[in-house]
Amino acid sequence: MQVWNGKYWTDTTLKSLGLVYQLGHQGGPCDRPNPVVRTVVVIDTTGLHQIRYQRCGCDRSDTLNPRKEFERNAWFPATATDPDTCATFRVLELFGLLNVIGNVNAHDFVTTLERLTSPLASTGIVKDRYKAFLRMSRQYAWLQTLKREGCGHNPEGLGATKQGEACAKCWACPQEGRNLASNWRQVDPKYRYLYRTILALDANFKLKNRIRTNERDDPPLGPGWGAWVDPARYKEHLKKYIAENDVSTCIAFAALTQKETRNTVGLRVSGVGACVCARHECVRPNGMGDLQKGERYANMDFIAMSSVRGFDGMELMFSYDIACQWGKNLYERVRKLPADLQLDFEAILFQTGIPVWHASSHEASCTNLNSLSFLPGVGKTDGEGIERLWAELNAFAYHTKHMGLGHRADVLDNKIHYHNWVKNLGQAYTLRRKLLVAIAERSKQVAACKEVNKSIEPEVRAAWQARVDAFLADRTLPNPYLISAKDGPSEADIRAALKNEEAAAAMKGTAPLHGTSATAFLTAGLQLEDTQRRIKAEIAGMTLVTADHESKIQESRLAFMAKLRPFRALQQVYTPAAVRAVERVERARNADAPPVKAENLRLFLPSELSETERATCREGLPEMEAKLREAQCGDALITVRARLHAKWHVLYWKAGGNIGGQHGATRANSLAGQLTDRINAAAAKYNQARLALLKLKGPNYAPYFKPMKESDLTLDGDVKDDEATAKKKLLLASAGKGGRTPRHIAGTSRMVLSWIWAARGALDPQESELHECEWLSISLGWSDPRPALRVEWARAKARKTRWDEEVHLIREEMCRVMRYLEWETTTWGDRATAAAAGDLPAATRAGQMAYAKKQAAVHRDLRLFFFAQLNVSLGDAAAASVLDDTALSSLFDEGMSAEIVF
Repeated sequence: MQVWNGKYWTDTTLKSLGLVYQLGHQGGPCDRPNPVVRTVVVIDTTGLHQIRYQRCGCDRSDTLNPRKEFERNAWFPATATDPDTCATFRVLELFGLLNVIGNVNAHDFVTTLERLTSPLASTGIVKDRYKAFLRMSRQYAWLQTLKREGCGHNPEGLGATKQGEACAKCWACPQEGRNLASNWRQVDPKYRYLYRTILALDANFKLKNRIRTNERDDPPLGPGWGAWVDPARYKEHLKKYIAENDVSTCIAFAALTQKETRNTVGLRVSGVGACVCARHECVRPNGMGDLQKGERYANMDFIAMSSVRGFDGMELMFSYDIACQWGKNLYERVRKLPADLQLDFEAILFQTGIPVWHASSHEASCTNLNSLSFLPGVGKTDGEGIERLWAELNAFAYHTKHMGLGHRADVLDNKIHYHNWVKNLGQAYTLRRKLLVAIAERSKQVAACKEVNKSIEPEVRAAWQARVDAFLADRTLPNPYLISAKDGPSEADIRAALKNEEAAAAMKGTAPLHGTSATAFLTAGLQLEDTQRRIKAEIAGMTLVTADHESKIQESRLAFMAKLRPFRALQQVYTPAAVRAVERVERARNADAPPVKAENLRLFLPSELSETERATCREGLPEMEAKLREAQCGDALITVRARLHAKWHVLYWKAGGNIGGQHGATRANSLAGQLTDRINAAAAKYNQARLALLKLKGPNYAPYFKPMKESDLTLDGDVKDDEATAKKKLLLASAGKGGRTPRHIAGTSRMVLSWIWAARGALDPQESELHECEWLSISLGWSDPRPALRVEWARAKARKTRWDEEVHLIREEMCRVMRYLEWETTTWGDRATAAAAGDLPAATRAGQMAYAKKQAAVHRDLRLFFFAQLNVSLGDAAAASVLDDTALSSLFDEGMSAEIVF
């Protein structure tokens, strides 16, 4: 407010201008106003205003209760009696959104309003209202939470609110009586996983809280009503666990090594532990508690069991980055919890697992035993959603660090309530997009498994499947997803085999070139071709060119040129057209340009000549080269698989902790690098031989010899997360409102069991299966000649099964969301009816009825919106969501034409 003083505009107040605001009439006249005129500071979005007001004395208001008069005027009083400060509901709503979305704290917000009121606010002209606003905003946010969750409609009053009732629940997680079909317990056992509750545990040491010397008693407004556990019972339980002496037998996570040694000087809270639903990232009711001395089992036990208090489902799973340790003796520890937090482990199927990303940091045996990638019934749940929650809450770490524990709990509880609400609203888009990704990837994995299964004998597949089934039933049996030490050679065996191979290659390099037979001529040409590949590989593998390396390459080039001269002479006899082609290329070359290097010279074997030129070759020569090329392809395939097998064994041997010290690790890395070079060399040989074969026999010849790509040479040891791209797509589907998949993700492939492990068609008719890794298995006497294929097959089957589960889980979650919204609509309607029939004051009854009807309408509209988003043809959904994603649009299976029926 400003007033003209005759010379310029100056600040003023409504009080100075003479306004007297009449409560009960929104400022209008009252026929019986209270004669006493009072002054109040009203905090609004436009600043701080001093206003004189009168209370109402007519029958429109409760004259004995000023708090109610303020609230009916949409003013929230700072005190219950005779308030001299209040805040409008709209400014409290604005601050609430800025706080949970923009992390704006109360001090900065009030300071902004003070500056908006007067630029001289810091001089004391505007009285500080920070503490009053802090109290009002905290109370208002908590009352809004209770109201939204229906606690205000409890006929027994707010005091009857039970633990966890004021927390926003996840719409998609199974909740009996809300979003599950009435006969869900009678489901076929093989589909029980659809009703499994999958939760994630973790601790966060960013959300600390310091000890304050001027601390006042500041309890939370609703202990145990929202996301926080009951603090009194929690602290009482922790007193029983002064220290824990468990020592990790797997990995050295800070959660284990520092649980008793983490520095907590000056801190009364070293962090928080939390439990969220692993698939939708909503914090569970009573799913958060403070940590006093690091991340101890006692903390996580209490939080975990509080979050499933009264659990009445069939199956329960906890994902935790140290589940391999936390799960030990868990049953015994849970028996020491309060009776209402104990689970009947005999009545439910209880399981623990390690999140996919964290699992890669565990020992190989632990990873393949506990990773969510290999646990049945979890779909493509990654278990890392709780880490994304920390990314949001960490923004509050600084300004909650010095708060009282009660205020801190209320602030974080309010943020969590908003977080859960937004996650629920986002399911309209994310579930549909996740289903598109899951169906596309499932189609790809199913097709790959069918192709591979064709080349594996049914009795072998049955034996392998029996091994997997037995392991899933009894996890103490040998792990089918892991190559054991007995399945492969030792490091010394692999080194010896490589040395023998090098010796054999050296002997081949001395083969004479003056043989007169056509076979000798073609063999000489293939040897020259092999020399060129070795030179190129040597050059490509050099990160730093030294004089020694350059000298070796020059020697190889000179040796090649020495063998090329007699080969050119033989070409005059066997392939005259090749001689003319050499002359033609030489005439076309720039005379001033440097000569072509040995590795880039064209040899002009029959496969490099045109069909007309091949007609001038010695009779039968092109057919002889074709047979040699086919043999090259078969031999190269065997070599690639054998070397991949050897490399896989080295990687797992190293990951399993069998190599100690820096020297041993360096030696293992060097060996793996050598094997990688050999693999790439064999792959280059295969691709070159295949192209030559197709030129000689036509593009449709030998369809079992497919192009060998880099992805075909990838091992789990090279890439820990073998489906990183697919999982990233699934994560992106959860991240936004359904915008298009980024172009750098669109169209990229995901790992499936490569065709090289199941290829047929070797030249030797005695070799019925190319995947018999003869190069090492025969010479070293392995008990299982195909352990690499067996493990690859088991992992591929697990990938396919997880994606199949994911499709079914997402469809079930869609139905659960729709049922939950229907339940909310019905429940709010019942609350409106109950309020109308209740014995309440007329104004209170009218307010409860109006709010309940409004909430029923909101949830009814939400259900219609979700129905429109989810109940569409998946083909139409794909067209609307991923128009530029060929990886999805080209891989939809027959299910894409179906509709979800709710």
